[in-house]
Amino acid sequence: MADIDYTFLGFYDLATFNTRFIEKFAKNPRYNASALPNMSTLVDMIGRDPNITDVRWGAYMLATVMWETTSPVTVEVQVKNKKGQPIVKNGKPVTVKQKKWLMTMAPVDEVGHGKGRRYHEPVKVAALADGSVRVTEQDGDQFSVSQTGIARPLSRGATMGSTDGAAAVKTYNDDPGEEDAYFGRGYVQLTWWSNYATAGVAIGRGLDLLLDPELVKEPKIAYAVMAHGMRTGFGFANGHKFSQFFIGKTRDYKHARKMVNGMDHAADIEKLAEAFEEVLLDSRMYVRVSPPISDDIAGYRSP
Repeated sequence: MADIDYTFLGFYDLATFNTRFIEKFAKNPRYNASALPNMSTLVDMIGRDPNITDVRWGAYMLATVMWETTSPVTVEVQVKNKKGQPIVKNGKPVTVKQKKWLMTMAPVDEVGHGKGRRYHEPVKVAALADGSVRVTEQDGDQFSVSQTGIARPLSRGATMGSTDGAAAVKTYNDDPGEEDAYFGRGYVQLTWWSNYATAGVAIGRGLDLLLDPELVKEPKIAYAVMAHGMRTGFGFANGHKFSQFFIGKTRDYKHARKMVNGMDHAADIEKLAEAFEEVLLDSRMYVRVSPPISDDIAGYRSP
């Protein structure tokens, strides 16, 4: 592979990107034309982010999002006869509804909402006058969460998580807090109420994500969580970060999967990232004409 200068701080031309993306991905079984506007939103955020200074970083984020946000989508499919010709009845084509797994390129809920896992059951969250938050789990364990996102047990022997499907105890039922569930949400799946707390603080939103977990499905917040984690190794990334896999001539899309989910489907995502890299390289613009993303997100600061 010829030497390529991957260093880049600037925007990507969305028209060029979409054209090249369709050329590269139209035959991919995950391809979904209706997801292109969501794709453009994500590419625009990558271009606006002053902390994303390497084309490979953007390519890997796009590949991860394409894989992680593939969801079941119901589509109308035209029925054909044995000769492959469309069947028409009363002058109208005959169609059937089919469920396909297609990319959405938008923040999504975890399939199954974490059923069977210890974070599946909802908890009660109460904002307190001193700015801290009390979390009560269904098994009665209670925690205090400071404004800095640090959780401390309020009840003896408290451990995070509760048995999925178990009956809630009296302490939980009597707690006046708001009930919310902390299954996976976002471009990458943010799970557990404690991670919602620390992620919110990390991206400059305080305890907002703990108090309203649905915020993680807003594109700008989902992006901030993903980009910060992959740059720093924080939270979901388990200590792994871009600089371990992409620096100088090092280009390791396969093992970069460790930032999200071990080595699960690493080879598949590697191929997607390589294709996204080509598309991004062809779409670079070298003049900034708009504010960076950090000026564009209310309450967001670049950590």
